Amino acid sequence: MDAVVDASVYAAYEPEPAGERGPSAAFAVREAVPDDIPGCLDLVESVLKLDREPWRKKLSESTMLHVAEEAGRIVGYARATFWTPPDDAPANAAPSGWYLMGLVVAPEQRRRGVGRALTRVRLEAIAERASEVWYFASARNQSSIDLHTRLGFVEVTRDFWFPGLTFEGGVGVLARCTFEA
Repeated sequence: MDAVVDASVYAAYEPEPAGERGPSAAFAVREAVPDDIPGCLDLVESVLKLDREPWRKKLSESTMLHVAEEAGRIVGYARATFWTPPDDAPANAAPSGWYLMGLVVAPEQRRRGVGRALTRVRLEAIAERASEVWYFASARNQSSIDLHTRLGFVEVTRDFWFPGLTFEGGVGVLARCTFEA
């Protein structure tokens, strides 16, 4: 399944002022359990505008899946996985390592710290396993790029290959965050 997301589902770009954003949501972030999958699929369908069924297996088999929950409802989820390029990968293949693979937040919860919290919890979990983590996004998704830059990611290249991945507008950004020993 190709991972192409229409740029219209990205959060509207609103540069963050130097201070904190608006009021924090009353949400909890935790590792997902099987009963969370339907709530994550609701977000796939309502936010990403994608068919939920192809995502059921992908979410169920995720190496690392975290959710944000508010009042018993899943309001965001984020995945991470370890990936190794196949032997026949092109020369510009993304390197082997841990990857942040998806962050989806319900529109009414955006700009309230949910995405940041979901990203931080994945970074903490990966830091226990590795010295670095990778992330990619469409170059048009400035909200995501800003979030990850604030959390320590540095752009490495815009010329890379990852299987099944294309970007709206054709340009992606591959970035890395390293953890101090």
